[in-house]
Amino acid sequence: MIEWIKYRRGLIIGIGAIILFAYWATTTYEPRVLASILLSGLTLGALYFLVTSGLSLIFGLMDVLNFAHGTLFMIGAYVGFTLYANPRLLLNTVPFVIAVAAGWLLAGWLPVKRIRAPGWLFWIGAVIVAMMAVWGFELAPLATTALSSGGRIPTEQAQAPTAIFVIRTLGLAVAGLIAGIAFLVGKEHAQQPLSAKLLVPLGMLTLALIIAPIRLSAEGWLLSLNSNTRFLLALLVGASSGAALGGLMEWSLIRPLYSRPIYQVLVTLGLVFVGTELVKAIWGPGGYFMELPEWFSRRGPGCPSPNLIAWLQDNCASIDVLGRPFPSYRVFIIALGLVMFIGTAILLQRTRLGMIIRAGVQDSEMVQALGINVRRVFTLVFALGAGLAALGGVAAAPFLGISPGLGQEFQLQAFIAVVIGGMGSFTGAALGALLVGLARAFGDQIVLTGIQLPWMSEAMSFSPSIARASTVLIMALVLLLRPAGLFGKKE
Repeated sequence: MIEWIKYRRGLIIGIGAIILFAYWATTTYEPRVLASILLSGLTLGALYFLVTSGLSLIFGLMDVLNFAHGTLFMIGAYVGFTLYANPRLLLNTVPFVIAVAAGWLLAGWLPVKRIRAPGWLFWIGAVIVAMMAVWGFELAPLATTALSSGGRIPTEQAQAPTAIFVIRTLGLAVAGLIAGIAFLVGKEHAQQPLSAKLLVPLGMLTLALIIAPIRLSAEGWLLSLNSNTRFLLALLVGASSGAALGGLMEWSLIRPLYSRPIYQVLVTLGLVFVGTELVKAIWGPGGYFMELPEWFSRRGPGCPSPNLIAWLQDNCASIDVLGRPFPSYRVFIIALGLVMFIGTAILLQRTRLGMIIRAGVQDSEMVQALGINVRRVFTLVFALGAGLAALGGVAAAPFLGISPGLGQEFQLQAFIAVVIGGMGSFTGAALGALLVGLARAFGDQIVLTGIQLPWMSEAMSFSPSIARASTVLIMALVLLLRPAGLFGKKE
């Protein structure tokens, strides 16, 4: 019996602490206040989970500690917000990215093996051509008008004429082609035969050119959509941009450094500063607040909605929870986190890709020995994790607002949640995010109301920094009881 208790003392102490905390919470707060705190904790936990899950998957499979994961969260928020409020910025920049990618892919069909010139000459040439293509391009008139839909400066004045835009697009496609040649020169590369695959880069280039004359009408069409449709598009585009950026990051920066983990840490740390400064350069150092879509913004007679079913019909901004209104958008965030948790769990447990990922977490060398392209799986997992983080950023935009510091704040909380749950454990990441969210919600409530002790006439007040420190205290307590985290395994 003593051995049984000694072996499970961490679990027993943890259960005892939870029971004591639950007793304190139920005797201190009214049921409606307690329900509001719990729902607020679930809201934060859902957002933390969207960052933590990808972070944990990437570390578990690749042993990569991605410090730039919060930056992907922030960039997803900015991209989603831009599509929602100022799509002309995307319509005037995304075709350039597509053109460069198309040119890069087209290099695979060229007889690169016959080229004897050194690769660095082509890199220099690509940079020169790219600079000539974007010479005179002004981003500020397109981006700084994002405070209001449609912008302060009319789009006709803010964006370049169609002819100039087409020349820039073709110039960047040529730059991408030269860069692709520079990448392939000196490598074992088989020239791709003419096939249907060639239609992919050609189609991408055609798409970039088609966007040129329809930018103005496309902006008007997007802004004419109702806010609910634009919000769904913002979620989709924001998550896709994060996934694409994550995949590109893994392929270009992380993959060459798999044998040098210290360099990986330095690179991802550097990307945090690069991403933050890039966001400031494009959108400015100030913050923005994304308006709530119509589904979550109706106020007036009949509000708040008496229950969730009634909200489906009246779309009130809040729902009555035990006599206290609770924002309906926060319920959406909780539901989104739950859906993503179930979807990711099904992907990991019920699909072939999930089986490969789980096997790779256990022994990636053995998976590679079985003939599975582990590098491709690495890129997919990195893109999946980055996409989840970016999706969380878009969802957080109407709730928390957007600012260049948003990513770093969530990055810290995500690391705490991963450590609590156990490095590399998806279930642990979910539970860790939930605990961090609840700790933060109770910490905010304690700072707001203080703690009333029986022998004191006035409640004890605390600094707001206590709310932030509460998550660190939870982490310290868990590590004292289980050094590997709740679901971590001892090495």
